[in-house]
Amino acid sequence: MRLFLGCIFLGSVLAAAQGTPPMDAAQPTQAQPQANQAEEHGSPPKAPDSSKLHRMTLMIKKQINKAINGKSCPSLENWSPLTTREKFDVFLHRTYSPRTFAAAAIDTLKDSSINKRNPEYERSFMGFGQEYGVRLGVTETEVFFEQFLVPSVLKQDPRYFRNPSLPFFRRAFYSVSRVLVTRSDAGHNTFNASRIVGGAASQALGDLYVPGQRQGFSPVLNRVTFDLVRDAGLNLVHEFWPDLRHRFLHR
Repeated sequence: MRLFLGCIFLGSVLAAAQGTPPMDAAQPTQAQPQANQAEEHGSPPKAPDSSKLHRMTLMIKKQINKAINGKSCPSLENWSPLTTREKFDVFLHRTYSPRTFAAAAIDTLKDSSINKRNPEYERSFMGFGQEYGVRLGVTETEVFFEQFLVPSVLKQDPRYFRNPSLPFFRRAFYSVSRVLVTRSDAGHNTFNASRIVGGAASQALGDLYVPGQRQGFSPVLNRVTFDLVRDAGLNLVHEFWPDLRHRFLHR
């Protein structure tokens, strides 16, 4: 019995010896740098700042108001050729136009709803925001190629021109066809190589940095085809929205 109690006592002493010793007065000053280092390297990320969400909401409202009340596309009767400098100004304007933000949103919705979910992004709204940021970068690269670089080389006009003098159905067909037909700097209709070549170049470049994106000729061709359909729909909005705004909003 005494041997059994002695073993228990000895085990208790050993367990106490292996426990965490009490901290003396000098230890807090040594532990403080370690705590700071843990905060720098191993601390969990902070919750998103509500002010960022507020700024994003204001930006979205600003773009919506700009799209509703903004200046309409020029009419075909007012066409005149652009210099290279003026094409660069068109690129700068389109970079932060509502159309660019809307195109990126359409691409993101397509990838989220039609394609299989990309595991490179987080789930829910956070993942949508991550993918939207990437798609916005691809769209702005697309704007650079389609609105400035390729049109400057091929001597083509990158702008969309409304044609309100046509009957409704011919006008709708004209609007949709502008993704394949544009004006040259000489003033005649020509194949919109700026749109096709520029779109293909930006999509191929996106293969280098878009996470989880299928690469190769066939995926690039599919994305360019979708972008043509997307831009045809946006052309319809540009063509008829000024008339709808004038009729229903009296602006």
